[in-house]
Amino acid sequence: MELLQTALTAVHLLAAIAWLGGMIFHIFVLDPVFRKNEVTFQSAILLALMEQRFRKLVGASIALLVGSGAAKAYFLLGTFDALWTTSSGRYVLLKIGLTGAMLFIFAICPKTKSCSSIPGVCDIASEALLGGKEGTIRERSKVILPKVALALGIAAMVTAIYLHG
Repeated sequence: MELLQTALTAVHLLAAIAWLGGMIFHIFVLDPVFRKNEVTFQSAILLALMEQRFRKLVGASIALLVGSGAAKAYFLLGTFDALWTTSSGRYVLLKIGLTGAMLFIFAICPKTKSCSSIPGVCDIASEALLGGKEGTIRERSKVILPKVALALGIAAMVTAIYLHG
């Protein structure tokens, strides 16, 4: 049983690292580089393809997080009622809420064209970008959803520390 719990923890941590690490790379490495340099059609296409691939990684990470998190919560709490009656259960509920908010942002980000501050990246499927045009240019400072999602993810990790601490 201990081996299973260790494996679940490893899967859970790796999935969280993949998701949050990718967001950190995107927000603190890719965006600043392309904010300071001219964005060409080719670079927008390349970055949009990277964004699509990252979203697939995040989708797999979400499935692993939800599955391993549910199993870990069961082993930790034992019963469904313990979610409300124990402090550990309340921390689990907080993690569920924070992760749910991240999932909501992950779902709406592309629809609001706010997945990236790099012009054209969120528009890879649009005819304007595929037709060779510049894509949608928007004020870069308004793209905050990925940063909010990262803050929620960090808060979920801190909650996990309190849960196990």
